[in-house]
Amino acid sequence: MSTSSDQHYVNRRVLKINVGFLLAEGVGYFRDMVIELPRVQLDDDLTLDFLRGNLRLSRNSRGVLVQGQLETHVLSECTRCLRPIFVPVFLEIEELFAFPPSALVAFSVAETGILDLAPLIREEAILGVPMVALCRPDCAGLCPQCGHDLNEGPCECVQEQIDPRLEILRAHLRSARPQTNDE
Repeated sequence: MSTSSDQHYVNRRVLKINVGFLLAEGVGYFRDMVIELPRVQLDDDLTLDFLRGNLRLSRNSRGVLVQGQLETHVLSECTRCLRPIFVPVFLEIEELFAFPPSALVAFSVAETGILDLAPLIREEAILGVPMVALCRPDCAGLCPQCGHDLNEGPCECVQEQIDPRLEILRAHLRSARPQTNDE
């Protein structure tokens, strides 16, 4: 993965599509399009490493129906060691963009005929990221005491045999069983 100083993004404006030609056509008219974009930053908290796939824009009586499949890698972090990672995400898109615009619907085509895919793709990408994203299946995580990345080797912390929060259970167990000479 590249460092933040050499990251270049395509402006999210490329996800604004002029569908005025589609609105001028009759119900049932459609247009297929191929999306092939390099790294796109949709928001301060969401970066896509790339975005590619096929979409169908169909004119209907209520606006423009957008359907298709897109694939991307979303910048996230490993849930164990917190390293930045790109997580593969597949997006199934099927959404109606209302026309004329209405405050009662989530997505609409502007009066200018511009359809902005960015908010829809942002929602779908966030929902598509798994709850547990790992940099690798055997990620060792961070030391709970000092925060050292255990993937880089062991830390200098003294590891206790038992979690201190469970010490009361150990004491209860000792009092519940008969004592032997080796304890």
